[in-house]
Amino acid sequence: MKLIITILFSIQFMSADEVLPIEIPLKGEAAERNLEMSGLAWYGDNLILMPQYVNKEAPGFYFLKKDQINNWLESDRVDALIPEKIDLIFPNFDDAIGGFQGFEAVCFSGNNAYLVMESKHDGVMHSFLVSGKMDFKQKRLTINSEKLEPIKLPVNIKNMGYESILKYKYRLMILFEANGANVNADPNAELYTTSLKHKASVSFPNVEYRITDVTDIDSHGRFWALNYFWPGEKKRLLPAEDTILDVFEEGLTHQQYDHVERLVEFKINSKEIVRTNTAPIQLVMEEKSRNWEGLVRLDKKGFLMITDEHPRTILSFIPFPKN
Repeated sequence: MKLIITILFSIQFMSADEVLPIEIPLKGEAAERNLEMSGLAWYGDNLILMPQYVNKEAPGFYFLKKDQINNWLESDRVDALIPEKIDLIFPNFDDAIGGFQGFEAVCFSGNNAYLVMESKHDGVMHSFLVSGKMDFKQKRLTINSEKLEPIKLPVNIKNMGYESILKYKYRLMILFEANGANVNADPNAELYTTSLKHKASVSFPNVEYRITDVTDIDSHGRFWALNYFWPGEKKRLLPAEDTILDVFEEGLTHQQYDHVERLVEFKINSKEIVRTNTAPIQLVMEEKSRNWEGLVRLDKKGFLMITDEHPRTILSFIPFPKN
């Protein structure tokens, strides 16, 4: 009997395991808190770091080479990495969009870039889809000024818009930030052509809190999403029951604090997107929540994630759980 109790306790403890983020220290302009990093994406073997608010005097995105990151992970992990800059050429969206609030998501297909932007005008949130061209030899990304595609929001919630974009076959798929049962009862993912024309809506499950970024899709149609909650947004998000934990044990620091920092896996079927049976990856949290805004896979090792300004700019490696 004692052996059975020990085994049951061990299983419960394993299911409550959390993963400790390994911070990769940054130096240089990309580490500045006021840029509010908002997205990560791979351009070949280059990790693109996208700020929400670019430097107006010298606008740009930033990048690290995958080899730099892997070498750092295999080293003593002491020296800070200095992301290089990619000049950003783009129209004055402050004039074109009322209440322009910067860039929210980015993905690449070859040299083509696809970005989601956000604005707030007269108390109403708006999201827009734009495209661009990368000239990596010149370290320059040029946003197309001729096409600005508005995206209809399912609900108007302060500071909530479309925050995730990925390439799905020959389409672009975007996801809204708030998909909880009490604020967005029937959420969808929206599919667009690469010429920024809306083609279809695909059912997406109710997920409480916020979805702030997604990885690319693997060969089985699966992708991971950043699922984050800051208790200060409780009145906006009106969280319902957190069904993701119906069959999984809540992590130890998640039991200790009210905020939520985790990754959740989804799969795209022919007519819907569903949660997989894979356990969520719950992060070891601190007293101050970290507003994770960017997410990519790092080969088969794990993930790279980045925060905005809260509590500061943090780039971290998240290894795949061992069990």
